[in-house]
Amino acid sequence: MQRRTRLALATVMAGLLATAVGAVAAGNYAEVGYTDGMEAPPTAGEEREIRFTLLQHGVTPVDHGQVTISATIPGSAPVTAEATSLGGGTWAVTMTFPTAGDWQLRVLHSEFETPPAMAVSVAEAAVAWPASLLPITAIGLAAVALVAAAAIMARRVSRGPVPSTEPSTR
Repeated sequence: MQRRTRLALATVMAGLLATAVGAVAAGNYAEVGYTDGMEAPPTAGEEREIRFTLLQHGVTPVDHGQVTISATIPGSAPVTAEATSLGGGTWAVTMTFPTAGDWQLRVLHSEFETPPAMAVSVAEAAVAWPASLLPITAIGLAAVALVAAAAIMARRVSRGPVPSTEPSTR
């Protein structure tokens, strides 16, 4: 019984392997190489241009077909964007990752199989002050400084003159 199970499992695995090898050998596989836009982690909410190459079997540039990038993260809808061919097997796409986290990024081609998704860590967006708040903040800080200076002056006046520490010459 165990021998039959092992034999059946080995047959299924061999069939899957032969299918994958057959697809690659048939010429419908393209390697993906990221060339620009992935040096530093993307930031959530910011547009990022990503450039990559598509090479059939890692050799022949692929400039035709429909190419998209799909980004997924658990608990969110996938983000997809269509890439544009720049020639010579180079493609470009502009993406915005809506949230920070560990995303799975995959290039998909309409005719060629492509490698599995790669992990991409997307950084949290930095909290930025809107430019419209800067003048208001400056005015508020100036008002606080004036109130503090007025309080110090009022306190000095209420205490009277400061006695001198030098000996009197009378």
